[in-house]
Amino acid sequence: MKKLKPIFGFRVNYDDGGNIEVDVSCGFPQEKKNCQEFYNRMELLKIDESKITFPIMIKDWVVTINPTNNESIMEYYKMEGIKKVLEEHKSKLTGKTTFIKPEIHYPKKAKYPNLIIHFYQLVDEGGVEIYDEYDLIDYCQIFYENTKQFTEKRIADLEKYVNTEELIRMPFLPIELVRFDESGNIMDFEQHKINTIELPF
Repeated sequence: MKKLKPIFGFRVNYDDGGNIEVDVSCGFPQEKKNCQEFYNRMELLKIDESKITFPIMIKDWVVTINPTNNESIMEYYKMEGIKKVLEEHKSKLTGKTTFIKPEIHYPKKAKYPNLIIHFYQLVDEGGVEIYDEYDLIDYCQIFYENTKQFTEKRIADLEKYVNTEELIRMPFLPIELVRFDESGNIMDFEQHKINTIELPF
């Protein structure tokens, strides 16, 4: 099988099924220059797939899940949980062009992290003007001050309730467009589904 050239310094291989996979050893985009470059390229691909034309105006808001109990962690702290959050706010999304991006953040001295869903919705007026795709990437960038927030203790605490690998990979998920099927159901996010592949449970 033909040897593949590295992308942004990361090794590129074929998996067992013949699919191309990139060995990205980054937990957060801002960790290294090539991590940020690779992440930005994923963002560009997602924006291009959306077929939006610039300039645009967007308004943004967040929904924060505060883990008040173990049940809320088990219910929301996973890819399907993010989709559940969207279903709960579906009335704000129907008929609109909206992107989302998850953030996982530990407040100081917190045992469990907050799950924050960022919404970026195109509007006709009253929003922030975005001139091109690079401007959108900059505007939607989530900067993690603490790139060492997943300590062994915190991972052990979370492993009782969720698949921690999904959460650890979450900061590297690119922006995703909220899409609806013909029946009006919110469709799965491709990159989110990839994030759950080959995980232990």
